[in-house]
Amino acid sequence: MTERSPKICLISPTENLARRAKPLIMRRGMDVRVEVAELEAAVSLAKLLLTQNDYLFISRRGTRDLLRKSLNIQVVNIPGEASDYIPAIQQLRHERGLIAFFSFEEEISNELRTICYLLDLKMKHYCFSDSLSCQSAVQQAVADGAAWGLGGVVSERFAKLYDLPYLRVESSDTSILHALDTAQQLYVTQQENARQQEQLQIQLERYQNILDYTHDAIIAIDENGRISTTNQIAEQMLRPAQPPFAGRPIEEVLPNTHLTSVLQTGEAEIGQMMNIHGTLVSTNRVPIRVGGQVKGVVATFQDIKTLQTAERNIRIKLHEKGLVAKYRFSDILGQSPAILEAKRLSENFADSQFTVMLYGETGTGKEMFAQSIHNASPRRDGPFVAINCTALNRNLLESELFGYADSSFTGARRGGKAGLFETAHGGTIFLDEIGELPLEFQAPLLRVLQEKEVRRVGDDTVIPVDIRIIGATNRDLLHLVEEGRFRRDLYYRLNVLSVLVPPLRERGDDYLEIARAIYDRVMPQRSADEKSAFFRVLGRCRSYAWPGNVRELTNTVERVSLLLHRGSPEEEVFQSLKMNLWRTAESAPAARERTTDPATDKSDVLEALRRSGGNASRAAKDLGISRSTLYRRLKQDP
Repeated sequence: MTERSPKICLISPTENLARRAKPLIMRRGMDVRVEVAELEAAVSLAKLLLTQNDYLFISRRGTRDLLRKSLNIQVVNIPGEASDYIPAIQQLRHERGLIAFFSFEEEISNELRTICYLLDLKMKHYCFSDSLSCQSAVQQAVADGAAWGLGGVVSERFAKLYDLPYLRVESSDTSILHALDTAQQLYVTQQENARQQEQLQIQLERYQNILDYTHDAIIAIDENGRISTTNQIAEQMLRPAQPPFAGRPIEEVLPNTHLTSVLQTGEAEIGQMMNIHGTLVSTNRVPIRVGGQVKGVVATFQDIKTLQTAERNIRIKLHEKGLVAKYRFSDILGQSPAILEAKRLSENFADSQFTVMLYGETGTGKEMFAQSIHNASPRRDGPFVAINCTALNRNLLESELFGYADSSFTGARRGGKAGLFETAHGGTIFLDEIGELPLEFQAPLLRVLQEKEVRRVGDDTVIPVDIRIIGATNRDLLHLVEEGRFRRDLYYRLNVLSVLVPPLRERGDDYLEIARAIYDRVMPQRSADEKSAFFRVLGRCRSYAWPGNVRELTNTVERVSLLLHRGSPEEEVFQSLKMNLWRTAESAPAARERTTDPATDKSDVLEALRRSGGNASRAAKDLGISRSTLYRRLKQDP
């Protein structure tokens, strides 16, 4: 419930009272609205204010009572004290005629009568309930020979009408402050009660939603074994028994639930199987204890098939990062033959259940291809779990991949933890930089691929998993096999289907299309001149080899767009860019060779060509290099 300033309104019958009340309100530091109106006019004003907000009103007795009667609202009274009459009585203390005291449905106090008696003043009280009866009261006072009238603003009006000398009685500062303090306390109390009621309603709604929208059927019984609570799913499950169910013995509605036995033993029964109307369900039966005594039992029931679906959903949501594949083939930009061929192969492989290996330099977008394959596959609705094999802590790699059992090592989470292979159940697991996977973890990975099951660390139970693996590397896996750093059997298991993701230097003007998309994303607010200058600068980079591929291109776009946006001259931006890019380009060929195939030489190429029957494309894919790199290797001196 949001905090707000108090909505309190003082409705004064006179301008004088309103004027005197305002500094008193300021003295108290209160936020109180002050309006001037009396009787029926005050009722109309209050009605209007109540349509705007939830006000608490303060007024004098006559207006207060009329507001209460007409609007059925609570109104704080400015009390009429005997001391309020003292100034008027002092003026009349020598008067020997009849003094008429007028008030709204209220007897004057004994204290006031005593004051009049001591001063030997002849007084008579006249009360009224509305304007009409007030007029009658004044007429009667005149008929009784009253010399003066005392009271509020309503009777004053009629006294003037009938030429009755009149003194208006004003509320004292003490009475006004008393009413203000009472209103403030009452308002705070009302707001606290409203806040508590709101919180209670929220809590009730929360519990009701939990009952009605959980996937479980829920039934609760009281200490006598009678049904006290059911949710909507439970009511469906209880049929063909006819509702209402509340108050009926549980065994009458649903036999053999064993809820009454839990009521007697006080022991919870978790994960029990039972058959309800031909459906196998899992049930939890838990006693409700109050003051150490069992006062009821609550039970949940869940269809086993629903439970299996829920397990899969839980697996999907265990890890936030990497579970959603956001890219599709339409997001992979470019019209060069190299990228179109890579997309064509990947789209063909998407429907298959076989493992796919993506080869390519760092920054070419291999994960983008992996996500696109997943989203085009029958597993698109399952999780996509991405793992960078170089980023995982070597000491924790096994427990992260395969999970661990309860108390399997110091610091292990209670109840154990599912590994990433379990999390990927029903979907795809992307093993990036798989060439960096330590040798000791390659055998367990091979077992997962072959057996489709995992065993958590510290556990002897195998857990079946349904996953598809997509691997990616910038290394020559076959060369790593020859060096003994990568298992040959794992290599052949992974390398069933392979795609070469081409580097940017082999994609012609694709870099401009990609740069345009990056530019639109990082600099949406730009002038037409900025945009033209940006593409003129990038257009002069056609001869650059982009050794860092799309990742380097992204950094370049961000740098150039920012400099132009800040007003740097176009030629100055290009020269700065040229200095940085071409300095990198001097060492780019060697850097590319180290990145993509660190140990591939002419003899490796010749052997690959022999195995492929002279097919250069197949040999290049086998080595994890581009065809242009393969041809350069053939030109090397022996």
